[in-house]
Amino acid sequence: MALLTARPSSIAYCADAPCPADEHLLVTLLTTWVLATGRTPPAARPDDLTPEELIDFWAEDLT
Repeated sequence: MALLTARPSSIAYCADAPCPADEHLLVTLLTTWVLATGRTPPAARPDDLTPEELIDFWAEDLT
């Protein structure tokens, strides 16, 4: 049995290409968090948010 050591040539890799699975996961996680916490989702794409904005949305409310 031969070992596969390289990606098949039919699968092109581009680091900047969007991954549909990642986009679906992001939507699922955001939706779940919005429903669980009642928070308003960010108006901008997650890539465009500052670290502080991301923390404000995702941080647990411990009060």
